[in-house]
Amino acid sequence: MHNLKANFDKMLDLCKQFGKEFTNEQGNIPRCGVVPRFSDLEVIALSLAAEALSIDSENLLFIKLSTDYKDDFSHLYNS
Repeated sequence: MHNLKANFDKMLDLCKQFGKEFTNEQGNIPRCGVVPRFSDLEVIALSLAAEALSIDSENLLFIKLSTDYKDDFSHLYNS
């Protein structure tokens, strides 16, 4: 499967299963400060999905996100 969004969704489900005792309802590790729009579990799932698709460069990953998957990951970017 070469679709980053599909891989991300599968990885996010796995992260939610394994991380439910460490995270709150939003998927964040509890801490003080501003609550991010992209949760901690989503960051982990995106990293795992990128590795699974052999996207080794963060620069390449964010280029792909901003061009090919802009609608799927719109909450990553300020509009």
